[in-house]
Amino acid sequence: MPPDLAALQDWMQEAILAASGADARDFVHGDNRLTAEDRIQVYARGYRQRLLECLESEYPLLAALAGPTAFGLFAQGYIAARPSHSYTLYDFGADFAAWLDAARPSGSAQAVEAIPAALARIERTKAEVHRARGIERDMPAWPGIDPAIAELLALAGGRRWYRPDSCRLLALPFDFSEMLASGEPVPPRPEPMLLAVARANYRVACLPLEPWHYDWLAVLPEDPAQATPLPEDERIASWLPFATAHGLAAAG
Repeated sequence: MPPDLAALQDWMQEAILAASGADARDFVHGDNRLTAEDRIQVYARGYRQRLLECLESEYPLLAALAGPTAFGLFAQGYIAARPSHSYTLYDFGADFAAWLDAARPSGSAQAVEAIPAALARIERTKAEVHRARGIERDMPAWPGIDPAIAELLALAGGRRWYRPDSCRLLALPFDFSEMLASGEPVPPRPEPMLLAVARANYRVACLPLEPWHYDWLAVLPEDPAQATPLPEDERIASWLPFATAHGLAAAG
């Protein structure tokens, strides 16, 4: 008696995810060209190839820097270790950076083997910021106007400030400035880097930060209802028009 459709679908899904042809002959007809196990493997390989292509699309700089062979090994290891359990492929790559970091040989945070995980953190953060709740509708139209006027607008009215969800901060063990500026897979310098990944006017940018930029943004609340006054710091006051124009901080 043939299995019902739901049972057959469950078996086929499990066989494809596990790349296993076990019991295939109970459910799939083979012939002298392809056995039942071979037919399942066709679907399993196609599924894994699609996941690999998704990772290449989400991590293009890492794929270019590592090269197809090394990136393929990274991706295949991740696919085997972290099977997709979500209805959307966007969720699939969420743990790639953490997996790369855990899978590398133990050693210094600035060892060459640590570069893939650090770069993957940037690229995943860009994807998250692209989808994050933004402030575009609330942003004043400051870009392009006189900086002095922008600064007066920023400081007017005793505004209170918060860091929007569309701004994420990263403290990295490598300096990827040249790679991020050029879009080319240039090896990073083994120096710490503070980075903001932020969206303004629906464009995502990676902005290197000075330590005092990072420190101020890091203590800003993420909830607009808990926005805080501007500290009495001339450096922050003078930098604020840039920060607001690029979506790093917003007035609550």
